[in-house]
Amino acid sequence: MIGSIKLRRCSIILAALCPNPVLLAKNAFTSGITIAPKRIDSTSYDTGTFIVNVPEDVEDPAQKPLWILDGQHRIAGLSKSAQSGDPVPVVLLLDDGSNSYSSPLLANLFAQVTTAATKLDELHNEWLTYAFDLGKYSAVRNPSGAAKQAFKTVVELCRTPTFRGVSNPFFNNVQFNEHRPANPTYGGFSFKCNALGDLVSRHYYNLPVQHHSHLNPSELAAELSHAYIALHQTVGNHAASVFFGKPPSQQTIMQEAFLVGVLARALFYGPTADYRSLLQELKFQNTNWDFSWVRTLSGPANTISKKIARNVLEDALVQGTLPEASGNLADHLKGNGAAVVLAFSKVTPAGRPAKQGKEQYRMLRGATGSHNAGTTTHVKVTEQTSNVGDFEILDAKTVGRPLRYKEMERKGLILSDKYSKPLEIVVVMKHYGDLSSQSELQINW
Repeated sequence: MIGSIKLRRCSIILAALCPNPVLLAKNAFTSGITIAPKRIDSTSYDTGTFIVNVPEDVEDPAQKPLWILDGQHRIAGLSKSAQSGDPVPVVLLLDDGSNSYSSPLLANLFAQVTTAATKLDELHNEWLTYAFDLGKYSAVRNPSGAAKQAFKTVVELCRTPTFRGVSNPFFNNVQFNEHRPANPTYGGFSFKCNALGDLVSRHYYNLPVQHHSHLNPSELAAELSHAYIALHQTVGNHAASVFFGKPPSQQTIMQEAFLVGVLARALFYGPTADYRSLLQELKFQNTNWDFSWVRTLSGPANTISKKIARNVLEDALVQGTLPEASGNLADHLKGNGAAVVLAFSKVTPAGRPAKQGKEQYRMLRGATGSHNAGTTTHVKVTEQTSNVGDFEILDAKTVGRPLRYKEMERKGLILSDKYSKPLEIVVVMKHYGDLSSQSELQINW
């Protein structure tokens, strides 16, 4: 069987978007490829098109007539995509039998394009992956389509001038170009398209909805836009706030957490008619969003702070109420009302905690208390408030290097004679921005 490649001297304009040309060369160790000008029927006039006849039926793989010098991954990716049948532009190195392209020359070219190629910008690569249904956007790899829907949401957020008759502050202000940072109308919330897409996928389209179907990308983009507008209308002192201030005032962790809360609310209730009333109910207008009290958001404190911020904002925006014992969310993030709950259980003959007869003790921030466990000698932490990102249970009597009771933090510790009576512990709770607090407890049994 013979296949044909048509080459034109002029530029080829394809109807669809196509990737960069693939670099092909004739196999230097085989023959059989022929090239001839295409002429107008029954005349000697050239059409400007050449016909390259390439034998396709080759039993020995080493005898395949063409080599791909550059574009192997491109071809492999396209073959598995929704565009597998689209035409692919090529550059073909083919001589007329004069051996202009020898095997050493081709090997040198291959080495150059393989080792000296410039990597695509991160966002350019993300767009191409999305546009051609590759990687996480492939229906084969991600049958739920969550990543695809999430990125469509980001596209809609950036391309739509208005939502429900209200100007969209994210219009042309999500970053799709590495060299053009986004600058939403009211400040802050300057997201790259891939980071925002991942956030929407992880916290919305990858999760089950409550009592309704997922919003489509345009509808979800409208929710993000309206929530951002309401936040700006409600929060005071914009210049120093974590949401709208300039660095170092603004904090990406808090901006992401706010969007996570909006996405969580959309999962439960669908569209929200009035975000401003919701935020006012949560006292956003009376909250000091200047977080200059933060010690650091680097290292372990970054992970802990991100966890706390997302939990707190998600709970508040879904439930529409402030956390217990906190007058506003900023104070709650600092650790107000923080607590760790211990569960005391009887021990079964198998050495496991019994399901019946459990007792709970709530270790509040700043408290010093005592508890008589009696026969409920299995003790472990079962819960903590949303403003506790991590905690450690330490022996209160130990001097020098702390003695940590990790069993009590995990599967549970059984009180026995190997521990001094009473057992005195201190729980160190870690809060947003590397703040911490503690609670002490004396346990008798």
